[in-house]
Amino acid sequence: MSKENEKTLTLEERFAHLEQIVARMEDADVSLDEAFELYKKGLDEVKSANDMVQGMEKAMLVLNSDGQLEEF
Repeated sequence: MSKENEKTLTLEERFAHLEQIVARMEDADVSLDEAFELYKKGLDEVKSANDMVQGMEKAMLVLNSDGQLEEF
């Protein structure tokens, strides 16, 4: 997957990609070297997904006790 495509993935697509990585890692035919590479890719996906979620949380607004909207 190219770096350009990685930046445009939705959160759902990232989770689907993580599921594919996990499924591949669970395959008995995966070499130890490939498993480590998949693990690193998985960590990168988790970090990217976490960054997206944090960005979404910051963008959310909540109604405070005074009836005013403020950032989450």
